[in-house]
Amino acid sequence: MEAVRFERAVRTETSEIFAIYGGARRLGRVDIHYGRFEVNGTLLLEVTLTDDELQQLIDQLDEELVQTHDPEREDFLVTVFKAEELGFYSDEFESDDDDASDDDEPEDRRAN
Repeated sequence: MEAVRFERAVRTETSEIFAIYGGARRLGRVDIHYGRFEVNGTLLLEVTLTDDELQQLIDQLDEELVQTHDPEREDFLVTVFKAEELGFYSDEFESDDDDASDDDEPEDRRAN
């Protein structure tokens, strides 16, 4: 597996979301939620990893992201899903059906 890096997309007082990249390729994303004693992660993978690669990624998440935020946490619980991004939607964008009626708006209103 290529060197993995994390790019923060969102940060609140109790959670963070990171995009995960291996080289130039996006591998997925992780949502991390900091509780009082435990840290919960939801890992959404867009690629297939071996069990060893998955464990390496979880270890790297723990070392580079979780422990730097809360080094004294009691447990890091991770739920892993295989996912496929279908698009990114926002209240800022209307349906594609409305595009033909407004020449000033971009053709694809989905944010990718």
